[in-house]
Amino acid sequence: MGSPSDCKLNRGMSMAKYAFWSLALFFLVLTPFIFAFDCNSLSSESRDICNQIQNSNLSLEEKGSLMSNLDYNQTFYPDYNYVYQRNVNLDIGAASVGIANYNGLFVRDAWLSIFSIMPSVLYNGSLYCPDNASVLSGFNYRIEIPADYSSSGYPSTSEGDCRRIYSLTENTSENKIYVNNNYQGSGRLVNVTLNSDSEIKAIYDILVSVNIDHYSWNSYCCSFDNGYCVSYCHDCVYSYGEVKQDNIEMIDTMNVTHYTSNLTADLQAIDSYSSTTKLRLNYSNSIELSFENSSYEFYQFAYGIAYSREPYYVYTLKAEDYNQESINNMLNDGTNLLLKNTDNCSIKAFDFFNSLEKKCNPEYNSTDFYVTTDKLSYKAGEIIQVKIHPSTISANIAYDNDIKQAVNTTSFIAKSLKNRITASYGNLQAERIIYVADEDRFAILYNLSLFGLLNYFLYGFARKLRGVL
Repeated sequence: MGSPSDCKLNRGMSMAKYAFWSLALFFLVLTPFIFAFDCNSLSSESRDICNQIQNSNLSLEEKGSLMSNLDYNQTFYPDYNYVYQRNVNLDIGAASVGIANYNGLFVRDAWLSIFSIMPSVLYNGSLYCPDNASVLSGFNYRIEIPADYSSSGYPSTSEGDCRRIYSLTENTSENKIYVNNNYQGSGRLVNVTLNSDSEIKAIYDILVSVNIDHYSWNSYCCSFDNGYCVSYCHDCVYSYGEVKQDNIEMIDTMNVTHYTSNLTADLQAIDSYSSTTKLRLNYSNSIELSFENSSYEFYQFAYGIAYSREPYYVYTLKAEDYNQESINNMLNDGTNLLLKNTDNCSIKAFDFFNSLEKKCNPEYNSTDFYVTTDKLSYKAGEIIQVKIHPSTISANIAYDNDIKQAVNTTSFIAKSLKNRITASYGNLQAERIIYVADEDRFAILYNLSLFGLLNYFLYGFARKLRGVL
């Protein structure tokens, strides 16, 4: 049997931001659709607002964006559980808008669609997914078998049959999910593993078999007179059987981008003066830093809901660049944070799919950090012995292009005219200046000195000799 064209998700989207009943929402609008959002699917607190939006003069896209975001209140945090619970509880029986139905001999209204990858987030036109996700698909069909036929009497037939009986002998279907053509499982919700940018493929196979028994008229003499047939009778008797099948394969695909996390968040006290502590905060994505009576927050993205598959409204999380910070009861000098009270320090950091929370203790401990050498003057090729203070810390020591990480002591080979040794420990820096003689230059100077001294004696001798003569 022929298979329909692949179904594709339309990922062309645009964002609009609206203030409505004091709600600030970030959201994305998909392509135009037949509007039929069910306000009853929202929480009781949002239903009245939803109905008011439906009765407003806003465009269909604006209505859909506002209503799909009414219950999503984690503006700066990706709440995938909210999306998951809504999507898996949708009651979907028929194809959504834009999804074609397929009809066979007995199969009617067959359809397939990949609804969502969860968790996933739309960002800059790409659908990002973590290592492990679930593929939510929708699919269905119905069977329509002709009614049995029975002739009203001889010689009436239908397609040569006086009787025809249909029997459904097989009715099986399976929706299989593949990642880059590697089988993952079958069903409506399938767990998948992603190691790279991938093509998610759903293959929906339907097999329906129907047995058809055909009957035909059998005529025979049922009355004789003087050896001649004077009357014929007709019986509808079994003639032959056949099997007809619908063997249908439907395919839908979706491309996703694999997300690799580099989530980091660290805090270090680098200085303290007049009861004020200077902190250096290193982080990779969004972060929330809190203290006893102060806080610092930076949010890289604002999140909202993108919807698809009308009229069911399958949700997907959407991220937009935000990159805004919020500071309470502390100062930011452009590089560091300055505050008075560092008690009850905690860090929460998160990116698209990962988060970390930890306590922090940003107490400043002044360290008298420096390095010494076994002497100040070296010849090229000699061993320079470097001692690190304090002797228990691990520091980076650099001489020329040679960098070593060491505890207590380390050594280098002296090089001509390379006179600087540098050291670093956290935010602390130290250096040691030494003298390394340039042997080649010393030899030239020595030879020039000898040449000049010899010339001096020869010049003196010549003057004395001229006086004698």
